[in-house]
Amino acid sequence: MENELTVRVERPAIPAMSWNKDEVERNLDEMLAAYKGRVYTPESIKSAKEDRAKVNGWDKQLGAATAAKKLYMKPLEDFQRSIKEMQGKCKEISGAIDAQVKAVEAAEKEEKASTLRLIYRDNIGELEALIPFERLLDNRWLNKTFAIAEAKKALCQSIENIRSDLDFIRENCGEDVEPCTTEYLRNLSVNEAVREHTRREKSRQAQRDAEAAREAAERARAAAPVIVPPTAEEREMRAQATAATQAAAFITPEG
Repeated sequence: MENELTVRVERPAIPAMSWNKDEVERNLDEMLAAYKGRVYTPESIKSAKEDRAKVNGWDKQLGAATAAKKLYMKPLEDFQRSIKEMQGKCKEISGAIDAQVKAVEAAEKEEKASTLRLIYRDNIGELEALIPFERLLDNRWLNKTFAIAEAKKALCQSIENIRSDLDFIRENCGEDVEPCTTEYLRNLSVNEAVREHTRREKSRQAQRDAEAAREAAERARAAAPVIVPPTAEEREMRAQATAATQAAAFITPEG
């Protein structure tokens, strides 16, 4: 649009309500002065009832006159309704434009992702079966503000980091390379892979220690002498021999 639209709301001068206020007020004041504090008699009560009915009728008329408020409110209500309709059209137009903008942005992101996918395939090599492209993709790389050169650099660095981590696991985890690699691939954390290797090493050491303790116990049992308790007859013979020895010890060679 060439000309910029500005919404202008005029402030009109609202005319005062025209009605016979002075006449109504004068009659009410006169009647109020006539009846306030007045003492009625049987002869005047009929006239008072008629006046009361007249005043009540005026009160109803005054109450009905407030309906004139609609004369002022209707233009405002019409104005507000028009405003809401225009706002609805604004939202509809904005939504249509937003859908087009998002479609274009989505196409740009998809094009950028396709470019990065080609870079991934050129660099991933033997790791493609282990690390799919979607796992390495950082959605921030697809933003318009993120240069494709920087995204390429970050992607290639991620691939190189993974390759270095796997080389480290192969060189340091010994017989646990396979389970440690599996653990690494869960969160791409070399620290978790090392912890898995350490855990397995401690478990194997504990088994070796337990086996060594068992074998030592068996050797100790094999080397220990077998003690057979004496029978009752043998105990009696030993007692007699001990008594004879003690008795002989008090006899000198000279008798």
